[in-house]
Amino acid sequence: MSALASFPDYLRRIGDRTPLYTAVAECTGAQRVLYPGSYLDIAPSYVWPEVTYLDSDARARKAFADPETPLSLVRAHRRYTVEPAITFVPGDYTRTLAELPAAQWDLAISLYAGPISEHVARCLRPGGWLLANNSHADAGLAHLNARFELAAAVHHRSGVYRLTTDGLDRYFQPARLPHPTREQLLAGGRGVRYTRPADAYLFRASRHPQD
Repeated sequence: MSALASFPDYLRRIGDRTPLYTAVAECTGAQRVLYPGSYLDIAPSYVWPEVTYLDSDARARKAFADPETPLSLVRAHRRYTVEPAITFVPGDYTRTLAELPAAQWDLAISLYAGPISEHVARCLRPGGWLLANNSHADAGLAHLNARFELAAAVHHRSGVYRLTTDGLDRYFQPARLPHPTREQLLAGGRGVRYTRPADAYLFRASRHPQD
């Protein structure tokens, strides 16, 4: 399979996340996006003009090797008029995020890739955003992290993504008490079953980097 074909093939397999990213973009006003563990999910560049992708998989490195390959696809699907800016950083986010500039991105994406919230906070600008689901317990980890505050819950129904800010205190209530500690979540690597789950969660990073 060609590098160009690998992107749309992967997007077909995981489903169209463009509506999710569009809903988040409208809520946050973010411009610069960081996507650790992205693999071949190029859909954020359909919505945001400047996206940095980070992944350690050799297939991702191959697909992004020629910058014109993802750019040609994004130009055909973008929802903005400026020229897309796409950067790919090869590496394991548990180490590579520490090498990136601090406080440079408005939004970080963590979907199905691991405990990204543990490593990405330093890369976000004060008051930046984290979009996370509870795969690998990452939303639960962000909930326990004092540097993040839950800003919205994301619900998906019939292809429509809705962000709700009402009753946020009802989220992250475990079906079985007590809530696992950070260490337990990291050791287990699995999300907790909550009494009121969401498809994803939007967190706000601290406005004070020293926190």
